[in-house]
Amino acid sequence: MTNSSMTNSGITNPAEHLRDILIEPAPNLFFSRNDSADVRMGDLVLRKMEGYVPEVKIGIVGVPEDEGVRRNKGRVGARRAPTEIRRALYKLTPLHPDQFPQNDIPALRIFDFGDIREGSTLEETHERLEYAVEIIMEQGIVPIVLGGGHDISYPNFCGMSRAVDRVGVLNIDAHLDFRPPVPERHSGTSFRLMLEDEHKKLLPANMVEFGIQPFANVAEHFEEMVNRGATVLTLDRVRANGCAQTFAEALHIASANVGRVMVSFDMDAVRSADSPGVSAPSPVGLFAEDMLQAAFLAGKHSLVQFIDIAEVNPEYDADGRTAKLAALVVMHFLSGFVQR
Repeated sequence: MTNSSMTNSGITNPAEHLRDILIEPAPNLFFSRNDSADVRMGDLVLRKMEGYVPEVKIGIVGVPEDEGVRRNKGRVGARRAPTEIRRALYKLTPLHPDQFPQNDIPALRIFDFGDIREGSTLEETHERLEYAVEIIMEQGIVPIVLGGGHDISYPNFCGMSRAVDRVGVLNIDAHLDFRPPVPERHSGTSFRLMLEDEHKKLLPANMVEFGIQPFANVAEHFEEMVNRGATVLTLDRVRANGCAQTFAEALHIASANVGRVMVSFDMDAVRSADSPGVSAPSPVGLFAEDMLQAAFLAGKHSLVQFIDIAEVNPEYDADGRTAKLAALVVMHFLSGFVQR
């Protein structure tokens, strides 16, 4: 299946249009207390079995794969992440006390499109993901993509950038993920592939790396990215200037003169005390609260039209801590989104 073999003209129900490349999430993930006074996200999020509802604002897509992590010599297990993130997300209430009584999340139309059906190769999976993102965004829906390894960000970028001339990209990560795809793409190549993509939708001036950690990156990659004109905001800089101020700066850079901004949340940017279940843990990093603050600010920004969450690895998680943090990233993004 290729993009050229499919047409997106006249689509009114993207869920139905994409049915051949999507697998519906298990019904038991949609938690409910069956109590109208105690509504959970599992009660609110729509899904295919209920039929597609027009005017959806947010679309959730899972990518249960970790072949890119294996290729990058990381510890595999991220393929289970979409399920575990959903399990945590759909138990949460839609209430942020600081926004009470203006509690607008229940009014959002959120649709869970399900998981991308894994292809025979990583590249085939990526092709399906790219197409799904493109189709969903054509309906004016903001996708939240749950990985999976960080290799998902390149096909996400390709799908989200197709309809605009220029995009901005903000990567929250311990690593630059700027390795060359030699001999093939993997979880460490996404942001080089974006900058070198033949369609030239991303200029280095709109590429921001946020929270990059010491002793976790290749000097040559760091130097090349900076020399190309990208912005690298290190963990030390975030600590010195504060997360909110530094992330606002990052959003300003990524969004200058572009049509859309993509924000990628790699959960290994967070210290392992708060986020133990990742493909590449570190004892230092952003605090959980930093990640949630960034998610809220991303949600408020009108040009942020896409986010993904990568590298959650349930095989190494502790009490579901990392999956729960990823679920809270989604909720804080939604809390910002309703304030647009």
